[in-house]
Amino acid sequence: MNLYSYQYLINNFSAVNYFYIGLIIVVAAIMLLTGYFYYRNQNDFRFRNLFILVSLVGALVIALQAGRFNEQRSSDSQTGQTVQVLKTLAQQKHVPINKVYASSNVLSDGMTVKLGKNFYLLHMNNDKTNYSVQKTRLVNPPKYINKGQFKFWGSYSNNGVDFGSVALKFIVGLIMIVLQINLSGKGNLAPSNALDQLQNYILGGIIGGVIYNSQITVMQFVAILLIWSIIVFAIKYLTSQSNILDTIINGAPQVLIYNGKINVKRSLKNGINANELTFKLRSNGVNDFSKVKNATLEQNGQLTVTTFDDDESQNYPLITDGQINLPAMKRFSLTEDEIKELLKQQHTTLKDVYLGQYQDHKLDLVIYPSNKKIL
Repeated sequence: MNLYSYQYLINNFSAVNYFYIGLIIVVAAIMLLTGYFYYRNQNDFRFRNLFILVSLVGALVIALQAGRFNEQRSSDSQTGQTVQVLKTLAQQKHVPINKVYASSNVLSDGMTVKLGKNFYLLHMNNDKTNYSVQKTRLVNPPKYINKGQFKFWGSYSNNGVDFGSVALKFIVGLIMIVLQINLSGKGNLAPSNALDQLQNYILGGIIGGVIYNSQITVMQFVAILLIWSIIVFAIKYLTSQSNILDTIINGAPQVLIYNGKINVKRSLKNGINANELTFKLRSNGVNDFSKVKNATLEQNGQLTVTTFDDDESQNYPLITDGQINLPAMKRFSLTEDEIKELLKQQHTTLKDVYLGQYQDHKLDLVIYPSNKKIL
C-alpha cells in the first residue's frame, strides 16, 4: 500500500511536473530541428525516416503529458477536500501535519489514514458529507511517498494504463513475430497454407488480447508466446513426416479445370462457385475456360492456370522433403513401387531426396547434402 504525505498532496503539481513541461519543450525543439534538416535534405531517405520517428516519439510524449495534466486538473478539487479532512484530523489527534499520510488523494470510503504512529480507517457516507474514523492495523508495512516521482510513461492513476508494460509487450510480440518468420524460413507473414493462416490469426489474437491486459505480466506473455510457437513448430514437424497429416491440415492442390473441362463437383467441394472461378481466371488473364489446359487450386487459395497456348504445362514435384507427393503421383499415373524402382536406378532412397521432379519419364533428383557423422 502507498501512503502519501500531506506535503505530497498539497504540492502535487511539483518540480516533476515542471520537468515534464521542459521535456515537452525539448522534444518539440528536436522535432523542429529534425524537420528543418529533412527540409534541407529531402533527397536523403534517412532524414525522412528520422523525422517520422522523432515526430511519433514527440507526439507520444505530448499525448501522455496532456492526459496527465487533464487528470491533475480534474482531481484538484477532490485533493483539496482530502487535504482539509487530513488537516482537521491532525488537529483533533494533536499530530504534527508532517506526520500525516493518506492512501489516496481522493476522499473515498475505506481509505487508510496514518496519524502519527497510528493507522485509521476512514468511513464516508454516500454523499460524502460526513465521515468517521476507526483505528486499524495493516498486514504489511506501507510505502511512504513524500514527493512526486518521475515516471517517463506517465501512468495517470491506479486504474490507468501502464504504458511502459504495454511498450515492453509490443517489443516482445514484435521479436516473436520476427523469430517465427525467420525460423519458419519465410520472408513475410503471407500464408502459403492453412497452418500459416491459422498461425497468423492466433498469434495476432494473442498479442492483441494480452498487450492491454494489465493482469498478465510480461513473463507470462513470453510463456504464452513460447507455448504457441512450440505447438506451431511441432505441427510443422509432424506434417513434414506424414503426407496424410499434411493433407489433412494444409490440404493438397486440386485440379478444377483439365483440358478445357471444369470439374464442378470438385469446385463446389472446395467452396469455389462459378462467379469466383471466373474471377480467378480473369485475374490470370483468361476469359475463356475452354482454352485452359490446367487450372489448379493451390493450398493458399490461389489458382494456377496454364492454357493450351503455353509452351510448358505446370509440373508439380513428385517428391518433396523425403515424402511422395500423392496428388502428383496420381497425376502422373505412377505407383509407389514404380517410384522406388526409379530411385533404385539412381542408387538412392526416398528419405535422401530433397526434391524430385518427374518429366519425360525421368526422375530428376536433388539429394540432401551428406553429413559426416562425428563419433
